[in-house]
Amino acid sequence: MPKKFIVPSMKMYDGTTDPDNHIAQYKQRMFTTAIAKEYREASMCKGFGSSLTGPALQWFTNLPNASIDSFASLTDRFVEQFASSRNIERTADDLYEVIQKRGEPLRDYVGRFNKEKVSIPACVTSTAISAFKRGLLPDSDLYKELTKYQCRTMEDVLSRAWAQIRWEEDPAYRHLLSPRSDSRVRNERPSRDDRPYQRPRSESTSKRSDSRGDHRPLNQIESDQRSSSTWPDMSNLAISPAELVNVLNHISGVRWPQKMKAPGERRDTSKWCDFHSDHGHRTEDCITLRMEVNELLKKVT
Repeated sequence: MPKKFIVPSMKMYDGTTDPDNHIAQYKQRMFTTAIAKEYREASMCKGFGSSLTGPALQWFTNLPNASIDSFASLTDRFVEQFASSRNIERTADDLYEVIQKRGEPLRDYVGRFNKEKVSIPACVTSTAISAFKRGLLPDSDLYKELTKYQCRTMEDVLSRAWAQIRWEEDPAYRHLLSPRSDSRVRNERPSRDDRPYQRPRSESTSKRSDSRGDHRPLNQIESDQRSSSTWPDMSNLAISPAELVNVLNHISGVRWPQKMKAPGERRDTSKWCDFHSDHGHRTEDCITLRMEVNELLKKVT
């Protein structure tokens, strides 16, 4: 042993944790210490006891004299002695145990999955992708997207996941999903074809209610009502109008319009409205949709 040699400080091992992890930590600390080559093997062996405590230190001091001829043989006996404390090696199949809970934010699920994945050495990409998708809620938007569009890399999967997380954390999405301010019991929402559209009866909206049955494109009537319009500008949303309609499908209390009453030959069949589920104008030009979003936002503010 070199004179004035001091073993670097590290967490003491007592025999209750993984011995392989302790050996790796000990080697790393010792390799950062300046020790002459001719003294390194002896220093590694004799200094090892300084990193032990409790039952582990007692085992080390009870080793017979001249029973250790190299640091490799010392670590072999050390691992054999404390093999019961070794961590069970994780495999890629363990990722299938990570499942998104009902109501759990996607961000939390992705965090738990990544934490489990990094603990698995040489994780097979195809298995990781399959396990990630399998753990999602089957009725979630991300599950549907990963089913329709196959991903070849985990980076592609996570990029889609983070895009969905940004949408879930968007203020517009939170407003639409927040509970109504009143305490009335919500009845089960009927299917779209069975629920008639009812215009608001309040005086403040009586004038605007006349335009709900008007299925003309926005650019044909907005000039007449620009001064009094309070409809939200959907171009500022982080999602498309079609995606907005999909969100409304998951919300109670939405007043869905009836089919357009204009004769089919008078409607532009090249334009489709997701809110009306009919041809005639584009979803982004639908005044009825904008007015309904405005009504919903009033209820949650």
